[in-house]
Amino acid sequence: MAFLLCVTLGLLAKRARRAASQMVLSIRRCELFLIVPLALFVLWSAASITWAVSSYPAFHHTLTWGAYLLFFLLMRRVVEHQRLLRVSITTLTLVVLIIATSSAIGYWSGTDARLRYTGLGEPFAVLVPFLAALALCLRRRRASLLCGITAVLSWLTMLQATERAPFISACAGLLLLAIMMTALPKFRPRALSRVLVLIAALLAVTMLQTVPSPLANNKPSVIARLQTTTPADTNTRARFLFWGVGVEMVRAYPLTGVGANNYEVVFPEARAQIVARYPHSRIVEMNEGFLTIRAHNEYVQIAAELGVIGLMLFVAFSAALVWLAARALLRAHSPLVPGAIASLLTFALSSGASSISFRWMGSGLLFFLAAAIVARFGANAALRGAEPAMTLAPVLMRRATVPAFVLALVMFCGMSAQGLNVMLHGAAQSTARLDRTDYLYRAALRWNPYDAATHFNYGLWLYTNGRAEAAVPHIRYATARGFNASMCYEYQVAAEMEAGQSAAAERTLAHAVAVYPRSVFLRTRYAVALAENGKTREAEREYNAALAIDSRAARGWRQLIRFGVDAAVLAARNDSGIALPGELQPEDCVFAVLAENKRRSLWQPARIVSSSPANKSMSAPDFRPAL
Repeated sequence: MAFLLCVTLGLLAKRARRAASQMVLSIRRCELFLIVPLALFVLWSAASITWAVSSYPAFHHTLTWGAYLLFFLLMRRVVEHQRLLRVSITTLTLVVLIIATSSAIGYWSGTDARLRYTGLGEPFAVLVPFLAALALCLRRRRASLLCGITAVLSWLTMLQATERAPFISACAGLLLLAIMMTALPKFRPRALSRVLVLIAALLAVTMLQTVPSPLANNKPSVIARLQTTTPADTNTRARFLFWGVGVEMVRAYPLTGVGANNYEVVFPEARAQIVARYPHSRIVEMNEGFLTIRAHNEYVQIAAELGVIGLMLFVAFSAALVWLAARALLRAHSPLVPGAIASLLTFALSSGASSISFRWMGSGLLFFLAAAIVARFGANAALRGAEPAMTLAPVLMRRATVPAFVLALVMFCGMSAQGLNVMLHGAAQSTARLDRTDYLYRAALRWNPYDAATHFNYGLWLYTNGRAEAAVPHIRYATARGFNASMCYEYQVAAEMEAGQSAAAERTLAHAVAVYPRSVFLRTRYAVALAENGKTREAEREYNAALAIDSRAARGWRQLIRFGVDAAVLAARNDSGIALPGELQPEDCVFAVLAENKRRSLWQPARIVSSSPANKSMSAPDFRPAL
């Protein structure tokens, strides 16, 4: 995307120099109500770099929205020219047709079993009403047929993604499209047969994905997921947690927010505030073993990250867009108008419960394409009222391309560096040579020293290869910047203990318990660490808290942490009040404890063994934890 923007802006700058006297850029006054809030939103995102805990995600957010701004300005001029608009929509349709067809084949063949995690649900949901409007209203039958087939395949891909928010939003978008076409005769379909065929095709595809069949590969359909959705549903309660955390961030930083793209970074502190505010709520038990990926509500996340100021700028842009959409709907006659408006509604509704929205560029670009179409027809409708326009002189227009080109170039360099980091990171994880792995990790961090994932995996690799002291700063960096599941804290504690930083490990566990106070694992792990540091009374208090939550699991964790897997299995078989290691949750923490026990058997051979009946037959010098 950055490369395409660079090429486009470079060609525009070249053309502006050659035809300096002929090229004039006119911006209608009503369009300024769109452009100014959007530009200010980008600048506010850039300003948040100065107060964000992690500056790189804020920088990435600024580049993304800068790309959206440039794309919107360019597409706004493209849609003024019928030929360019036709080429753009044709290209979009063909690309969507290819992606949707390949996705359907991958889903039915079982080679793309995790399709719903690839982010395709929302963008294809946004496309459905837009393509449906073209299929119903275009004069040329071939173009209408192509758009209709692509709309049906987009609907199929959205169903295969099994995401509930895009499905509900697409249904709302199609309903709005039907209302507009029924209420306004100028948008009526060209033939009733087209309507019937399109409805039949959409229903047939829906039945194909809903009714059990070999093509469904025994995967739950989106309709089945909707039927099981209740306020007590795990995913629903997890969203309540994410939204509540976002509200806590707004309370803590009402004007500025925590910084663009810093929701995951500040999540532990805000989650701890939720726990303190609602200590008896069941949602505080949620998602201990999972990394938090966004707030699953774009509006809550904007407010949390950019404060009331950022949210108001976004609301001002949205209000101007709604105003232009109303003008276009009343005065324009193109079938693009109802399709674009229905797509905007689909995007707006889906963003209320989706983690994709503007955070995934494929989805955001479709939004700004629809916004450019609405802005064009809304501004043209306003022109009939003799509304004056703002005109940039040729000199100013030539100069305006320079900062735009610089922004695109910075984005290209930044994203290229990030891409090299990802490639080298992946290569480091796929090689067996220790020296080569170390070199690739360090090379990845040279290209992007701010990537938390690379720091975390490099730290883990250092720790498992006996370099705990070198691993600690990398794991700490990652846990402070989004890697804050209980398993991540356990690896940090294990590395700190092996590096001889027992006081730091104790502080890490205290922080983790504040974030996850209902975690039996973390409380038991904290109790063991306190006991090892000679703080018997505090250790007893933490262990009693773990017992009060789940006594069986607490005893199982204590056996596993202190005495290893063999002793834990033996103790559980002798006492039904002790959970087996395979029953303990989160499962990732079990493997983290096993890895710590294995490392401890190397650097601390003589472990203190309790006098419990399960361990009386074991002598401390002879006991070794085993994987």
